[in-house]
Amino acid sequence: MTAYWDPELETMPWEELLRWQAGQAGPWLAALPGRSRFHQAKLSGARLPERPEDPGFLADLPFTTKEELRVSQQERRPGEPFGRHQGVPLAGVTQVLSSSGTTGDPLNFALTAADVEVWREGIATGFYAAGVRDHDVVAHLVGLPGVAGGLPYADGFRRIGAALAWIGGRPTEQIVRSIPRLQATAVLATSSFGTYLADRCRELTGSDASSLGVRSLLGGGEPGLAQPEIREKVREGWGLERVHEVMGLGDVMSLLWAECEDEGGMHFCGQRSVMVELVDPATGAVVPWREGAEGEAVYTTFAREATPVLRYRSADHMVVTATACPCGRAAPRVRCVGRTDDMLIYKAMNVFPSAIRDVILDRFSGRVEPYLRIWKDDPRQVRFDDPIAVDVEASRELPAERYGEVAAGIERELRARLQVQTTVTLLEPGSLPRTAYKTPLVHVRDGGP
Repeated sequence: MTAYWDPELETMPWEELLRWQAGQAGPWLAALPGRSRFHQAKLSGARLPERPEDPGFLADLPFTTKEELRVSQQERRPGEPFGRHQGVPLAGVTQVLSSSGTTGDPLNFALTAADVEVWREGIATGFYAAGVRDHDVVAHLVGLPGVAGGLPYADGFRRIGAALAWIGGRPTEQIVRSIPRLQATAVLATSSFGTYLADRCRELTGSDASSLGVRSLLGGGEPGLAQPEIREKVREGWGLERVHEVMGLGDVMSLLWAECEDEGGMHFCGQRSVMVELVDPATGAVVPWREGAEGEAVYTTFAREATPVLRYRSADHMVVTATACPCGRAAPRVRCVGRTDDMLIYKAMNVFPSAIRDVILDRFSGRVEPYLRIWKDDPRQVRFDDPIAVDVEASRELPAERYGEVAAGIERELRARLQVQTTVTLLEPGSLPRTAYKTPLVHVRDGGP
């Protein structure tokens, strides 16, 4: 059995792939101004290359942001429910998706029949890399069909030939009882839900999650599985052979990155339809794909008809973990370390909430659980002049008389490694909430996340 869904492009040397993509993007880019008023205005005055054989041609073109798309959709023009960047007449749209709305009003995305096919292949490429095969029964635990991880993921599993068991949206007790009855071999869930079930399965069913018979878990929707302590908690709690992190976004393609069996970072899997750049989030300058490089992922959908995007700033901040892999895939491997939307600023220092969590778990594993809560005074607060308040849940093995000592140690470690001051409170085991979808790290004092 082949190890790749798309062996030609998955194993093509990265620089060669970028040149191939540049050639594919040429006709798409030339036609883009004529397809939507949004891109016509954006590319007005831009010098479009006649033969973009060098992938670097994108560096001279303007970026697109989520806020621009949001404003575009708010204009509500007849026949353009998806905004001025809608690239086909409404009659050509066959599927509508929306964002989850976690960072503002939900955005709607459109797909033509050709877009749906492109997505099915790209998503299948990623899930196949993550070990899904036609003999698997996949428990799909995303409850909403109309989001990026809903129907498109279901289509990807079916394209591979796996048996789709879409049980997301049911009460948690029904989900955990259905998984062994269906003989599910793989589970797709948010990273939070994977951890949640590892903790609560015995309470809900009388048995540990390891009794459910699942062999692999695909987790995404939020950073988390890249942290070794969280990954091992999920692996051990479920008794898994494999844990794979996946991610994407509906603005571009709902699955763009997926881990292979090496579990050393996510490979890009959108080769046939999406160009990806790494840029400095402050300057916009292109960052070369080298091991250890950091930057924001920027995407161009050169095969998207209905709602195409050019140099779309994802706000996802990546670290390149490797540029080669034992699996033979040539795409760089990355970890997502946070989003611009989540950034906190302590005086002059920028810090991601996930970085605070990662430092705590890296240094204090065994003394604390992978659950914490960072406090804001109001939803709009980004800057902190006073120490950032952080609640951390203690492990059951840590005596209560050591809580103060460990809290002080966490404060020192965060100051030394992230240059931020915090006020850390250690809480009793089980104090912090677990959720069945995404679990936010940042909360607001009035109780809202």
